Amino acid sequence: MRLTSPLWYLAAVAIALGGSIAGTAIAASAWDGVRSATISPVTEPVDAAGHTLAIFTDQPQEGREITCTTRPADQPDAAGDEVKAAALDIVVEQRGTDWHLLALRPEGKDGVVVTCVPSDGQTDTALYGFAVVDGFESADRGATIGSVSLGVAVVLAGLVFWQRRRARDAQG
Repeated sequence: MRLTSPLWYLAAVAIALGGSIAGTAIAASAWDGVRSATISPVTEPVDAAGHTLAIFTDQPQEGREITCTTRPADQPDAAGDEVKAAALDIVVEQRGTDWHLLALRPEGKDGVVVTCVPSDGQTDTALYGFAVVDGFESADRGATIGSVSLGVAVVLAGLVFWQRRRARDAQG
């Protein structure tokens, strides 16, 4: 099959756009579990092995950095592992309280406690909670679909360019 028609470039663009749209939709659906999460107070130990750990606060504090860490429940003096801040501000309404997503750890662990403290050392009146979420791994799947479709589109466009150049050079 000779890819000499310029319409093949259009097909490459369609592949890239279609893959990007599909990947974005799949990645966005990963956040559905976070949006519908049941939030528990951070005073309880967390069992999140094989799941995603989402940490929430009832008071978003603009301009104030809050650092959340996890540490084994049976080792109160252990150094905590910092939980990465969330990329999106997702609000979950539960029993009349708006909980704002603060931090997210895609690979949770069992038997840990969550601690959140402001970096400025000032008094903090906010409440913190956590949720164990399933299905977040589809965010990576969506990114992979988008990347692969872009790669296929670039290869197809390269092949079309090469075939068209060869056909033009053969005509002399």
